[in-house]
Amino acid sequence: MLSFAGTDSLPELLHLVVESACELTGASYGALAVVNGHRELLEWSGQDPDHITTGDPRSINATEFVGVPVQVDGQEFGNLYLAGKAVFDEHDRETAATVATAAGIAIRRQRAHDQVRRREGWLSAAAEVTTALLTGTGGRDALYLVAKRARRAANANFSALVLPDHAGELVIEVTDGGTYDAEGMRLPKENTVSYRVYESGRAEAHEAGQVPTVPGPVVVVPLSAGERRLGVLIVARTRSQPPFEDLELVEAFAVQAALVLEFTQAQGDTERLAVLEERDRIARDLHDLVIQRLFGLGLGLQGLTGAITTPEITKRISGFVEEVDHTIREIRRTIFSLQEPLTNTTSLRGQLLRAVHDSAQLLGFEPDVSLEGPLDTVVPDQLRPDLVATLREALTNVARHARAKHVKVAIGVNREMTALELTVKDDGRGLPLSDDSHAQAHHAGGLANMAARARRHHGNCSVDSVPGAGVRITWFVPLALQEATWR
Repeated sequence: MLSFAGTDSLPELLHLVVESACELTGASYGALAVVNGHRELLEWSGQDPDHITTGDPRSINATEFVGVPVQVDGQEFGNLYLAGKAVFDEHDRETAATVATAAGIAIRRQRAHDQVRRREGWLSAAAEVTTALLTGTGGRDALYLVAKRARRAANANFSALVLPDHAGELVIEVTDGGTYDAEGMRLPKENTVSYRVYESGRAEAHEAGQVPTVPGPVVVVPLSAGERRLGVLIVARTRSQPPFEDLELVEAFAVQAALVLEFTQAQGDTERLAVLEERDRIARDLHDLVIQRLFGLGLGLQGLTGAITTPEITKRISGFVEEVDHTIREIRRTIFSLQEPLTNTTSLRGQLLRAVHDSAQLLGFEPDVSLEGPLDTVVPDQLRPDLVATLREALTNVARHARAKHVKVAIGVNREMTALELTVKDDGRGLPLSDDSHAQAHHAGGLANMAARARRHHGNCSVDSVPGAGVRITWFVPLALQEATWR
């Protein structure tokens, strides 16, 4: 009893039971067969155990053997068999029965200990997930954390989080463990355990071989936050591992993980809403206050030009008016940036502004940008990638070859909404002369790409260059013909 109580795991305990029974009775061979729907030879001890396979050990060829039941809480756990001795007397049978009784008590204690340890493991996993999510872990990192902690707590070799996509179809979002990459795989609706659990909200546990796509034991539990189901959690073991016993622990972990995921998502939405509201307020103040004052300042300066007869002063005032107009355009660009949604879907204005902003790292300065007309509503979707690519290539060419100190970018749709025009003008050294063939090849390749993109949409691309005074690229596409052709 003392030696049985000192073991830390059930396999170790069962092995010790067989060894002790053989030693106490003088048997050469011993076996412990576990009853779990079929007889499974769980432990075997003897001189040559390799020839023994899983099955009923009473098939052992021996002159005599002893078999006694091992019971746990009144339920049959298995049978202890001893063989390899010429004669087993009554004392041997009583000894074997005593060992079996002690084994049943120790197995019950071991089961309780294992259950407490598993519960502690799940509680620790849930606490770790909660702490991590509430202290800043979000997005896919949060999903990976839930899958990883679930797999470890369940002593499994594979776990996955299956979530619905925008169309309501279940997709394996993240996985942990296993030997193959299943992330991104869509699950069929027919005869699928994941869909059944997701729709019913009831967890399911299956033994090895019961789920066609999973060879070992598997448990599938819903990720539920109140009445709302976020997806399902799958935890699976290999074929040789035991089935899941504590389904309620996996369910409790999944519920807590779902609640925390829901909370962090709501918290993120609140933060994004606050940012959007603040950005909207700033944009509104810039438009209603700053731009209006600048308009008034510009009109006042223009009014002064009629009352001044000195050409030099008139020229300076005109310069100030132009600078005010330039400032208004810059503020408008800032307003459009502030109004850009915080999502993966970026408007055309946002894409163009991002391309210009990215080029600043190569240029060493921020280009001047003017965006005119209803670009987001008039420019067709199929035209937008070529427009953004042309802008990026033009700015890249300036950064690599022009040695410019100033770049102006103008993108606009005319008032009739029939044409789109992109202009990129720099104050660099201009296109290379004919004797610089290497530099010409670089420029020609980029300009050819821009021209090809324009022709693809029935437009054209022109280049004006003045040596030492910069290059002006004009990229033009007719929108009316564009729309008619693509329809």
